[in-house]
Amino acid sequence: MKIRFLIASGFIFLLTIGSLFAQTDIPRKVFSPSFLTIAEYRSYEKNINNSKLTISQLSSPTAIKLPLGQNFAVDVASSFVMSSAGNSQLIGITDVKARAVAILFKDTIMLNAGINVPNGKSDLDVEETAVSMLLSDKALGFKYNRLGEGLDISFGGGLAQAIGGITFGIGTGYIIKGEYIYAKDSEVKYKPGDQLNITGGFDVNTGSILLRTDGTFTKYNFDTNDGNEVFKEGRKVTITESAIISKERAGLVLSGRYVNRGKSEWLPQVDMPFRYITDKKVSKLYGDQIDFNTVLSLQVLKGFNFKFLGEGVFLAKNEDKENDAKVFGFGGGFIIRSSKGSFLDLTGKYYIGNSNNNEVDLKGFSFMTAVRLMF
Repeated sequence: MKIRFLIASGFIFLLTIGSLFAQTDIPRKVFSPSFLTIAEYRSYEKNINNSKLTISQLSSPTAIKLPLGQNFAVDVASSFVMSSAGNSQLIGITDVKARAVAILFKDTIMLNAGINVPNGKSDLDVEETAVSMLLSDKALGFKYNRLGEGLDISFGGGLAQAIGGITFGIGTGYIIKGEYIYAKDSEVKYKPGDQLNITGGFDVNTGSILLRTDGTFTKYNFDTNDGNEVFKEGRKVTITESAIISKERAGLVLSGRYVNRGKSEWLPQVDMPFRYITDKKVSKLYGDQIDFNTVLSLQVLKGFNFKFLGEGVFLAKNEDKENDAKVFGFGGGFIIRSSKGSFLDLTGKYYIGNSNNNEVDLKGFSFMTAVRLMF
């Protein structure tokens, strides 16, 4: 179907930048109600000059998808999260995210709209804020660095069209970010900048091999603190290349991602959530990032597959010569599938790497269980 490319070419960015799986997986036609729940435990140990700090997170996102006719569906999702860094903790329920997706005109047009309902805790104390900042490390892959934010509204759409043996897709979306109180015992309201997302790409399917190229451009407006402009994150460009090779009893997925972020801007004399800026600053907050992932799946019995995983994350230094990292991960697991689409997925991984000019050694692991029930 034509929509397959549109589905897989990055429209996940149209609704939310959060990591909640139900809002970041692939929009697709839904013919049957489904229930999906994931339990993941991820832990890293940072070793800095023989001083060790353990950062851990247990998350359990859950989503329900409901078809409302042939071309329309909704999904609702939230998660319980328990995070810790040393003796400090951040525990609670995340915001509820809801989304509606319509796929029209012989599966060539997709329209979507979403909302973030702010029921998660946003006003953090000093220790919770410290945990939140540690969870934000892009090299470590934690799903949640905050529990709650503001009332966000998102909307977008896309078009897919096949020309010869190549399918092209384009899309755009906008996120209106809501304000929230970020510090405990404070009345100051922080509003992240609205986001514009533009996506595009193409794929080539030879039958046993699917080659795919996707690109996303994201532009951010100014964040405000009690209505005053304080910070503007630099634009972001993401390019993803992937190859999917499938045989009768085996499958191989190879993917790589390049992320380039522009210069961010801080305005002077403002009380930012985590710092006080005395002079205007324009600087590249994040260095370039390259990720790769490899998944080999082998069918042992009908409905039962073993899988072997490898991944890597490379972060270059920013303009302050900080925040670089290299992390490698490997692991495996198995998947049990039913004929109706339900599945049980168990995965374990081990990670090793370093950051900040090789001054910080990183070791970690993760265990994940995913269950989907189709009705």
